[in-house]
Amino acid sequence: MASRFHVLVVEDEPLVLDVIQATLEDSYRVSSAGTVEEANAILRTSNIDVALIDNVLPDGRGAEVAIVAEEVGVMVIKMTGYSSESVDQDASGRPHLFKPFALNTLLSTVESALHAENQYTSR
Repeated sequence: MASRFHVLVVEDEPLVLDVIQATLEDSYRVSSAGTVEEANAILRTSNIDVALIDNVLPDGRGAEVAIVAEEVGVMVIKMTGYSSESVDQDASGRPHLFKPFALNTLLSTVESALHAENQYTSR
């Protein structure tokens, strides 16, 4: 079997994390983190291909994780449940998901991000 892409899910709500992880695990290797500190540690020590990052975390903002992810060459998909943040999401140029999202939207967004990333790199 070919090596699977590795997805990091940064989400502090256990039920949301469980659903996202269960949806992605059939197609991808999945790691998870519930805080900025945990996420940044994983990004610095693991070979992650794409990170799904919640915008509000218990110890900070998802933007802090996105900075580290981009520094180590990881594609970022931002997630938020706050419609007021949609302007910031659109301005960032990053793919994003607005909660609640359909599971097929989750899968297609991750696939599109990986496809875009692989056009420019040869991991």
